[in-house]
Amino acid sequence: MLTEPRTEAISFVMTQGRLAREFSESLQELSLPDVHFEFTTDLLSQFRIQAKLHCLEADTSQPSEHNSDLKIIVVGSKELELLATAPPRTDLSLLCGYSNQQAIDGFATGITRFYQPNAPAELRQQQMSCLIEAYNARLNALKWRWIIKRLSWQRACSPARLMQELSAVKKRCSAPHQQISLRSSCGWHCVDWQRIRYVEAAGDYMCVYTQEETLIVRSTLTELAERLPKAHFLRVNRSVIINLHHVKGLNKVSPAVNYVELQDGSRLKISRRLLPHCLPHLEDKTHET
Repeated sequence: MLTEPRTEAISFVMTQGRLAREFSESLQELSLPDVHFEFTTDLLSQFRIQAKLHCLEADTSQPSEHNSDLKIIVVGSKELELLATAPPRTDLSLLCGYSNQQAIDGFATGITRFYQPNAPAELRQQQMSCLIEAYNARLNALKWRWIIKRLSWQRACSPARLMQELSAVKKRCSAPHQQISLRSSCGWHCVDWQRIRYVEAAGDYMCVYTQEETLIVRSTLTELAERLPKAHFLRVNRSVIINLHHVKGLNKVSPAVNYVELQDGSRLKISRRLLPHCLPHLEDKTHET
């Protein structure tokens, strides 16, 4: 059984001592999320754990790590010599120091960020905000791995297959709807043409019947037909254009009398002149009465 990872606080891990106290006290002056401190005597093991998490982010075939394993490693200048010969590194590492030279030494060792406890609060807030942003990005990546693993388990498929399915869904959902703008007496309407059932001429106006409402639009049927996708709309008589997506079937009453029936039950007559043009689009839905 998979359990959802916890993400309550930002976790720092460091060796215990004076520098740790100064670091934690300086954070109390800042506006930060909940912070959790953990102390260790083996920073190298922490670096290896964080490096492993970083490598696993993009590999959903490996067992999921718990999100609570993600930590920001805080080191002091005295620990740099130990780290200089002990890769791997992690992008969530922080050197807590008091001089530019210490910052330079930390970057040379592979530490990615520098924090100065006695710097102005505004500068410290900026430094921590950038670090927390990187932390949250890593946390979201791990959460995404956890979601993929859980969905793969539920659907009994591989993570790779699941990602293919999700990509296909995203492509369908992100495709822009084909919409047309229509002006009625109530104002402008942006209408998805897929929701239009049919359009009927009424003198100088058009009645546009959608799945939700009927819009009275001042236009000609010819003008409106030019704006609708020809592959999906069909003119069945002098006054009516139908949306083929909403067709239920073709009703042949007699050789001279034919109706197209829509899914909502509407029956619209097909003119004899347009019947030869309409039949190829409707013949697979033909039934006689």
